Formats: sequence, C-alpha cells, structure tokens
Amino acid sequence: MDSTQGDGAASSRPFSSSLISKKNIVSDSIPSTKNDAPAPSPAPLSVAPSSAVEPTFEPVPDVDILTQTVAMSMKSLYGIYGIELWYFNEGSGKLENIALSDDIEGGTVEGLLLKRVTQDADEINRKYWNVDKPQESFKKLTDKSNKGYLAPEPVGPGCGLPGALWSEIGKYATNGLNGIGHSNVSHDVHWREVDELADDPDQPYDDRLQHLAKAGFTRAAGLPFNVKNFRGMVIYFANPHGDPDHLNSDVNKQMIHHSSQMIGAAAAFRPAQEASEAYLQEKSHQTWRRVKIKILTIMRFGGSLRAKKNGGPQASSGDDKKNGKRRSTFAKVHELSVRVRKDFKKTAIQAKDDLETKANRWVSKMHGGNAGIPPSFTWTQTLWSFVGVLVTHTILSRLNSFIMMETADTTKLSLVLAPLGALTTLQYNLTPAPASQPRNAIFAQVMALTVANLVSYIPFSAKNAWFRSALAPAIVIPAMAKLGITHPPAGAASIVFSSMKNQWANMGIFLCGVSITIINAVLINNMSDKRQYPTSWPYLSRAKAKVGICKDE
Repeated sequence: MDSTQGDGAASSRPFSSSLISKKNIVSDSIPSTKNDAPAPSPAPLSVAPSSAVEPTFEPVPDVDILTQTVAMSMKSLYGIYGIELWYFNEGSGKLENIALSDDIEGGTVEGLLLKRVTQDADEINRKYWNVDKPQESFKKLTDKSNKGYLAPEPVGPGCGLPGALWSEIGKYATNGLNGIGHSNVSHDVHWREVDELADDPDQPYDDRLQHLAKAGFTRAAGLPFNVKNFRGMVIYFANPHGDPDHLNSDVNKQMIHHSSQMIGAAAAFRPAQEASEAYLQEKSHQTWRRVKIKILTIMRFGGSLRAKKNGGPQASSGDDKKNGKRRSTFAKVHELSVRVRKDFKKTAIQAKDDLETKANRWVSKMHGGNAGIPPSFTWTQTLWSFVGVLVTHTILSRLNSFIMMETADTTKLSLVLAPLGALTTLQYNLTPAPASQPRNAIFAQVMALTVANLVSYIPFSAKNAWFRSALAPAIVIPAMAKLGITHPPAGAASIVFSSMKNQWANMGIFLCGVSITIINAVLINNMSDKRQYPTSWPYLSRAKAKVGICKDE
C-alpha cells in the first residue's frame, strides 16, 4: 500500500502500512496482497538459531500487541470504514475510548481509526454529489487541528453512539474470551443505522453522533468483549454503499467477531504489560541505585547534558487574510435587488407547479419512510423494567389507597395514577430519552398542572365544559416544546386535572407521586450496567461549576 496516502492530520489518514511502518512491522503485520501472492504469517517474535543453548525471544521494537492486532484485523476485514475501541469503566460506570495506535508525531489516535475515507466525504465523488458538508463533519471527527474537533469523551449507557450500542448489546455483552469453547455463541452482526439514531427524538442529543451520520458513517455495529472482567466493545463502521452479501458473509462476520475478541484481549493485556514493565523497571532501579545517583550528580553539574528547549516563533494560526477585495456594499444591494425581482417574476403557472409538488410530497410522506424497527429488549433488560415498574406502582397504589381512605369523609382527595403510568414507561423503557429526564418531568408537570387548574376557573356553561379538556393540552403541549421540556405524561395530566375538583390539593399530591417515581428510577435503573438515569443533572452541574469558579477566584 502507498505509504503516502492522505495528507492532512495524522489522525484523519486512512489506515495503511505507513501508520506502523516506523515500528518495523510493515511486511509482517500487514501482509501484501499484490498479484494475489500468499500473505506471509505475522512474526511478532524472532527466535534465536537452533544452535543456541537457550532460545531468546525478542518482541518487535516499540510496537505493542494492540497495534499489531488492530493492523492484522483491519487488513482482513471487508467493507469496513474504520473502528473504535471502548471499555466500560466499572468505577465511573461510563464507556471510555482507548487509542488504537501510535501517531506519527508520537501522540495517540483517539476515536476513529480509519481504513478509508467515507464515500460521502470522498473528494473523488464530488461530481456525483455535494461532499462539502460530509467533509466538514468528517474533519470534526478525525482532524485534531480542526477548531471544532469532537474528541471521544466518556459517555454513559444510552448516550451517544457508544452508549446506545452498549445498551442494545444486552446478552451479547458477556460473550467474550470467557466464553471461548462454547459452540452456541452466535456469529451474527447486528448493524444499526446511525442516521436513524441521530434523528430519533427519544435519543439524547449528541454532537458526535450527529456528525457521524453526516460524515457518512451511517452503519455501525458494536461487538462486545469480556476478558477477565475487562469489558468493552469494538465499534465497526461499515460502508453502506458496499456489497451487502460480502459484508454479511459468514466468513466476514466470523472475522469481525474474532477480531473484536482479539482486540479486546490485546487491550486487556496492555495494562498488565505496563504494570509488569513498571515492576521490572522498579527492580532495575533498586539494583542500579548507586549508579543512578552518580549519573544524577553528573547531570546536575553538567549543563551540557540539559535538554534544550525548542524555540522559534509559533506557526501561524491560519488566520491569513483571503486574497482579493471584498465586495462593495453597492454590489451586495444590486444582487439583492436582482434576487427580489426574480422572486416577483414567478407566474401563476410556477405557483401552481410548486403547489402540485408540495401536494405530491405531502402524499409521499404519508406512505412512510425507510426507518427500521427498533430492536427489542433483552430478557435481562425486560426484567429490570418489570422490577422498576412493579416497585414504583406498588408504592404509588398503596399511597393512593391511604389518601382515599383518610379523606373519604371530607375532601375526597386521591393520587392520579394514569399519567404516572406513562412516566414510568418512559423511565424504564426509554431511560436515556430527553423526555424521561427529571428536569423535563418536574418542570413540565408543574407547568401543566398550573395551566390546567387556571383553565378550570374559566366560566363555561354546563354544555361547553368539555372545552376545558381541549384548551388545557392545547396550551401545555406547544409551551413544553417552546421551553424545551417536552414530557408526554404532562400532556395527559393537563387533560385530567382540567376537569377535576380540589385541583390545587390534588396537584400537590400528584407532584409527590412524580418525586417518588423519579427517586425509584434513579435507584433501580443505575443498578444495571446498561442503564444510566438521569443522563445529567444540568442545574446541579452548573451550580458546581460556579462554586468552583468562585473558589478559584
């Protein structure tokens, strides 16, 4: 392969032998396929001649096992744009990205390790479609020098593409090296449409997920690994324009599965290797302590041994002025007037054509889109939902019974359970959805109940009292969208409370019920490694940030 392929940032360069050529494993780690010659087997270790008394094994210099494993895997896979490696941090409960190979400049390539540029962002396809927007998103994902570079930050289950795939893995998350030898392990690969996840209103908004879809990484699959409780997954990004028969062939799917296990094993091996190297280094340090003291003494008094700092002016930030003169204000006004005149020249026939086009588009939308069916829950996740809903509604139902008995002879109060059933559906079946979060639940319910109670004071005749149940949700639902606190159970609550008596007392009781459901959801959902609730406490985070700033000052 051409070692000069790609020019830009090192992290955005397609995967090739040049990525590891400086590590002396070009011919062994990435076998050549020129003229269909048989590929040589990898030789990460060199063995001494048989005439030696004891064989000595020497690893390839400066190349860890993870880099070699990734190189071999990427070479053998078909229809893959690139991969990402994520591991589950048991301490924080979040997925964290692992760099897959060494950069040319000595850094690390985080996030995407590319085998090739996506077809949507490939410059060669400019004659077929506009590649500017895909290229812009592609650079934000791969070019560290880009001002809008999106680094792979740690994410919780259900958030972003890694979190969504991790939550859907379910029962496959335990099929790692611990399960080798079981013949019933499935080699199927569950591909997910990234653009569908990006457009899903129940998915928490994530910039990186949006730009992955725009850049052409529209098909992804998360393959789990579990090596002695070192858990995580490898995300494979497939070429949606490639041959699906080759991509989903048994051989390629088996290679994807085995490569994910080997990459996971190599990633799990690296911390142990680093710990072993640190131990050996410490032993060596103790053995040669006297020699080290002498060396440090010489270095302290020998100024010539001090490292020289790199000087010189910094590179230009790239804010050079563009060549050419700016357009004059007169030219801009002239262009604007020409555009306005053209708009007014539309004839009745053109307006009719526009109306017909819009009508046809309207009818075609009724036929539905091409969105796939969301994957079903695993039995484990279904059991978590069952436990959460059962515990929550047991408490709520018992509380409602107690309130009704205590107020049966006086105000006849009760806890309205129907909207709370919708709330628990969101909390345990759409856990990471924005509509499920405590912020939306609390603020939307307060607004809905207040509006419903105020609407009940509007005087209507007995025949027109039904209009309250239409007016209250008509005010509440658009207001929730405007304020960014959309919460479906609040729309239901506005209908119920707009036609009730003792609204203010019932409002307080209902808000207590909402608080109980939130507390239970926080306690129960977070017991599962595949769930996190809530995805954030926005106001608490802002308060902590302000307190930190005040302390610094």
